[in-house]
Amino acid sequence: MGTFACYVGKVNIPEEKRYCFGQQMMRLLNYGGMMQLEQVSLFGRELLLLSPVELSAEGDVDFWYNYFEEERWENAGFNGNNLYFYSNKIGGCEFCDVILAAYMLYEMYVETPGFAECDGEFIDPQFYGGWLNHILGTEFSMEKRYNLWENAEYIAFSRMKYKHPFSLSELVNLISDEFEIAGGTELSDLLYIIYGTETLETAHIVPGSYPSDVYQCRMALISFREIDEDNFFEYLLHFLQMDRSEREKNTDTNVDSLAKLSLFLPARVFVYLAAEIDQKPFWKLWKEWKDKVYHDEQIKQYASEKLEKQRKEWREKVIPRIRTSEFLRQDSWHTFRDTPEELKDKGNYYLSDDDRFFWWDGTDEVIISDDMNAWLTELSDRHRKLMDLPDAGCGNQFEGSYFIKDFIILLDEICDCYKRIYPFRTMFYDFIQNSGKKEYRAALALLKMLYEENKEEGKVIQYAKREWDMVSKNVTQNIARLRLKRYLSVMANVKMRKKYFNF
Repeated sequence: MGTFACYVGKVNIPEEKRYCFGQQMMRLLNYGGMMQLEQVSLFGRELLLLSPVELSAEGDVDFWYNYFEEERWENAGFNGNNLYFYSNKIGGCEFCDVILAAYMLYEMYVETPGFAECDGEFIDPQFYGGWLNHILGTEFSMEKRYNLWENAEYIAFSRMKYKHPFSLSELVNLISDEFEIAGGTELSDLLYIIYGTETLETAHIVPGSYPSDVYQCRMALISFREIDEDNFFEYLLHFLQMDRSEREKNTDTNVDSLAKLSLFLPARVFVYLAAEIDQKPFWKLWKEWKDKVYHDEQIKQYASEKLEKQRKEWREKVIPRIRTSEFLRQDSWHTFRDTPEELKDKGNYYLSDDDRFFWWDGTDEVIISDDMNAWLTELSDRHRKLMDLPDAGCGNQFEGSYFIKDFIILLDEICDCYKRIYPFRTMFYDFIQNSGKKEYRAALALLKMLYEENKEEGKVIQYAKREWDMVSKNVTQNIARLRLKRYLSVMANVKMRKKYFNF
C-alpha cells in the first residue's frame, strides 16, 4: 500500500531542450523544499543538517526528505545526464506534490503522448502546470491534452493487456472535464465508442452535421454487412485499404455510399461503427488495422470558424500561475485531524511565505508579511543589544574553544525539545568558521533565548507520537516550533540575514 507516481510514455526530449529541462527540474525540486540530509557526530551528539538538493559530480541526485513536510519517504532522484527521474512511495502531502510536478514537467516537454500519473490516474495539468509556470517562468498550456484521439489511442493500446477499454472516466480525467474546449469530431468519436451510436436512430439530427454523417455511415455499413455477413470484416478492411483515388473512382454500387463518406470521414469511424454492429472490441480491432487503412480523408469543418478559433485560443491559453505557498498548501481530510483542544481556537495552520525565508531573494517569490517583518525587526533590535553587552551577551557560552561544543549541544537540545528542527548545512559551517565574531555569538545567544521562551507554548508537540504526516498540522507546525524554524532559516539565508541582522 502507498501512493506511487510515474510518467507513462516515451521520454524523447529534443536535444536542444535537454539542458533547460535539467535546470528546470532542479529548480522545482529546490523551491519545492526537497532536501538532502547530512549527519554530524561530535561531543556525543548527532545532528542532521539540511541541504537543498543538487547534482553530484557524477550528475545525479538522490533524496527522500521535504523541508515543509518534515517527513522521510522512499528514495526519489534525478539524473541530469540522461534526464531520468524516479520515485517510490511519495505519501500525500508536500513531498508528493513536488514529485508530481516533476513528472508533469516531462508531460509539458515531451511531444509524443505521455502522462504524469498518480496511482494510475492522470494528474491535473492545471494545478501542477500552474506552479511550473510560476516557478519556472514558463508558459505551459493544456494543448497537448486536447490531442484527444492520439492520447486516447495511446492509453487504450497501453492498457489493452489489462482488458480495460478507454472509458468515460479516463476521458474526463484526461481533459479535466473541459468538454466545451475539447469539443470536435475526436471527442464525438470517443463518446460514440464509449456509449455506442444506437441513439442516433431516434435522435433529432441536423442534416450536414457530424452526427448526421456518422449515422449515414452506420446505415451504409449495416447494408454492406447484409451482403455477406461472414466476410464482412474482410471486405471492409479491403475497402479501407484503398487509397483516395481508388475510392473516388469506385464503380461498385455495394460500396458507393461508403466510398463517398470515406472521402471526408476518418477510417476509424467505419471501424468503430462496424465493431459496434458486430459486437466486437473496437480498440483491439483498431490496433490491428490502424496502420493498414487509409489516412487521406479531407475532414469537413463542422464547427464555425468563430468556434474553431475560440477552441484554439482556449487550448493554447497559458495555464494560470499558482504561487508556491498556494501550491504546497495542505488541506486534505487528515491535515488537521485530532487537533488538541488547546489549539482549536488558534485557527488552522497553512503554509505561507513566512515559512519560506530560506528562499527569500528580494523578489516577490517570497513576500515577507507585516507580522513577520515586525517580528524580525524586534529580533534584530534584541540582537543588536546583545552585541553591546560583554561577551555579546553569551556569558561563558559560545566562547573560544567551547563555541562548537555549546553550539552543537544547543542545536541538539532544540531538536529534542521541538522535534525535527534541523539547521541548514551552510549556516552550520558558516557559524563554526566565524566563531570568534560577536555577531555570530550574539545570534546564538538569541537562538538560545528563543528556545527557552517558547518551551511552554511548544509543549503541544508531545501529541506528535505517531507517523508525522498523520499528526495534525496544527501540532507539528505550532507557532513555537515555527519561530525556531524560521529564525534558523533566516540565519541560513545570508541575504536576508544581512537585511535584518546586518552580518
